[in-house]
Amino acid sequence: MSYKVKIRSSVRRRIVAWNLPDTVFVEVLIRLEQQLGQNPAAHLVRARHPFEGMNYGFSLVDPTNRLREFAFFFHITYGQDEQTLEVINCAYHVTGL
Repeated sequence: MSYKVKIRSSVRRRIVAWNLPDTVFVEVLIRLEQQLGQNPAAHLVRARHPFEGMNYGFSLVDPTNRLREFAFFFHITYGQDEQTLEVINCAYHVTGL
């Protein structure tokens, strides 16, 4: 069963404000809207950090600078209809040059 993924406008604005390279930005949206929506049980982890609740995290190497890696974390909740996932918060960390 696939789920519809809704990204809050405040979260979308925060992702845009990160000024990610275009390829990384597109990959983040693809992972949120497609990969997470296809099989959330395989990707969601209950955690206390960085957010209390269900978290979805992944890392990407910057294709324009292979020494730089981005780690992304998203706080996810299930909608009342139990067919929607909502991205309610986000954070990221960069390592490398």
